[in-house]
Amino acid sequence: MSNNLMRDENNFDFLRLVFSSAVIFSHSFPLTGKEEIFTVLTNNQLGLGGLSVNVFFALSGYLIFISLKHSKTIKNYLWKRLLRLYPALIVLIAITMLILPFFYTGDNIFSESSYRSYSYNVLSLYHVQYEVAHVFENNPYPKAINGSLWSLSYEFTMYILLLLLFPFRKNRISFILLIIGFIFSYLLHIFRPDFLSKLLSIIYLDSKELYRLSTYFLAGSLLSYVDIKKINTLILRVALFFILILSLYFNFFNLVAPLVLPLLILLIGTLKTKYISSIGEKFGDISYGVYIYGFLVQQCLMNYFGFNVYELTFYSLIITFTLAYLSWHFVEKPMQKFKNFI
Repeated sequence: MSNNLMRDENNFDFLRLVFSSAVIFSHSFPLTGKEEIFTVLTNNQLGLGGLSVNVFFALSGYLIFISLKHSKTIKNYLWKRLLRLYPALIVLIAITMLILPFFYTGDNIFSESSYRSYSYNVLSLYHVQYEVAHVFENNPYPKAINGSLWSLSYEFTMYILLLLLFPFRKNRISFILLIIGFIFSYLLHIFRPDFLSKLLSIIYLDSKELYRLSTYFLAGSLLSYVDIKKINTLILRVALFFILILSLYFNFFNLVAPLVLPLLILLIGTLKTKYISSIGEKFGDISYGVYIYGFLVQQCLMNYFGFNVYELTFYSLIITFTLAYLSWHFVEKPMQKFKNFI
């Protein structure tokens, strides 16, 4: 992490933690058999989970492109990306495989082909397996063991696509290519979300999700060329926020958000806010752990307890924060020592 991105100099860790927690709250609705309130209030324009993932991709685009520019080789860049995704994911899968037998209602889970295939399908990132036979089948939402893992393939796809810019990462050609990529993905997201859908389905990617998330990711990457601190004023932040509110009111949020939300989030993220900016330094960057453990914890709780939305959110946040804290300090942070190994 470069000097201008030191953890206690910005709000990035705090924002990631807030929105990963928001994902848990968002999932608490379908996992208790309810429709998400934010979807209803915004006339199906916006769900809290979808908003959070958009924010993740905008932040990721900004930070990952900076990482690309500082990477000496393609191998080093890819190694750092794999090191950030896989160690925590491998431990999560190991824990999942250990606890699933306790939630199995059939005769013998070890004879289930879906149980035996679960780990390597999830590790593939792309062919994510969501169900194991006779696990969580009596839950209000029996369709997934860990529904949060769907976005990892899109994240990794953006890492790979950025490699096209590696030869130009330190000159203006990369900026021009990012603009072209952003315009292209934005237009597809708005007007042709089914473009190449059959081709993308071969690698288990949904074209609508790919174009939406790539738009936010590339917007974040483009903003790495902007000196955000020079334009970071309260007036601008408030103006961007009200533009988003108005777009929701007049039902054109999907048109406006990719143009406005990434800038607003990065304006907030690059601030140095007392107490908030030091959260990552004090507790660690636990947001990834919160994101990948949250859904599994919620399904386990719902298997035994008839929680409502708010009870499920409260108890799952406590447990998930604990697991994420352990994941960061005993898995993710130690593995970062090897980021320059390749």
